[in-house]
Amino acid sequence: MTSGPVNVDGLHRVVGDSLPGAQGKTRDDQVKIDRTVARLCSAQIYTRAKCGAHTVASAARWGEISQDKRGQ
Repeated sequence: MTSGPVNVDGLHRVVGDSLPGAQGKTRDDQVKIDRTVARLCSAQIYTRAKCGAHTVASAARWGEISQDKRGQ
């Protein structure tokens, strides 16, 4: 069983520092977003439904990025 963080320091350890500044415009940005959401899902901060919604949205975004040569 996994338990969520009990304080701000615990939440920071779960979330990490990847997300600030990421806009999802590049591959690196999308990796940062996906990594952060994966940590939040693993810690059960987000519901399964929200994690599933992110998986779908992320797959669509990766499809867009792969088609856009500027997303490198």
